[in-house]
Amino acid sequence: MKTPTTVDAARAALYALGALHDDERAAFEERLDASPALRDELAALHEATGELALAPPPVAPRESVRERLLAHVAADARAGAVAAARPPLPDLLFALDAEASWTSIAPGLEHRALSRDASSQTYLLRLAPGHAIPPHEHRRVEHSFVLSGSLDVEGTLCLAGDYHRAAAGTRHLGPYSAEGCVLLVLETPA
Repeated sequence: MKTPTTVDAARAALYALGALHDDERAAFEERLDASPALRDELAALHEATGELALAPPPVAPRESVRERLLAHVAADARAGAVAAARPPLPDLLFALDAEASWTSIAPGLEHRALSRDASSQTYLLRLAPGHAIPPHEHRRVEHSFVLSGSLDVEGTLCLAGDYHRAAAGTRHLGPYSAEGCVLLVLETPA
């Protein structure tokens, strides 16, 4: 099970404490419905928040501790103002494992799209043990990285951590995996 992202974990903590605004709470609940890992995280947080009621009463910190804390808060506020002046980040794309959608494209071969634009695409291929990728010709340059297992490509055994590049126009006769494998593939114009 995949660990929730830092943002999801932070929102789960605020949700458990009842500190999310209505619109944030509704958006979080939609995300919660789709993520078993996030539901597990929230269950653990509910257990912890229940124990807060048993905590001893708060004690005021010494004045020196308070001053140091306020100095840190002021420094963080200055850093936040600098960060806010930066240009916004480009759109972010996430392909979360909990939301994975694999499509069968041949016997023993599955495809999972990660991203695609006009000039390139990135995807995962999962090959079952004892299966081959059907013969094919590359229209674009293909960069392949073996994430797990092994793949025999034209007589060269590629293991987890190995990289293979096929130029546009290259023909593969049927890469084969005895033990099965998962590949990260990036297709580019050059």
